[in-house]
Amino acid sequence: MTAVEDRLRAALHARANQVTTLRPTSTPSTRARMVVHPGLRKAAVVILAAVLAAALLVLPQLLSRSDPSVPADTPPPASPSNNMSPSPAPSPPDKAPSPIAP
Repeated sequence: MTAVEDRLRAALHARANQVTTLRPTSTPSTRARMVVHPGLRKAAVVILAAVLAAALLVLPQLLSRSDPSVPADTPPPASPSNNMSPSPAPSPPDKAPSPIAP
């Protein structure tokens, strides 16, 4: 090994001997980790209230519509016409009417 490696190994070994315990000196409390800035909390409550109020105002209008594309006073559409219907059979050529036998 090189001299640099030897010195680094000795320094790390000396430092490792100074460690006596592996737990942190003080753990942060649960309350400290869960704190939300009061201004952000207030803004979130105001925005949530505005969204809820808008939904309550619009929801009855959306539910009252049955079919927005067809007004209520419009008659229902007629049955579809069949443009591909077969043409009627040609009538036989006109003949002179025959006399009716008594």
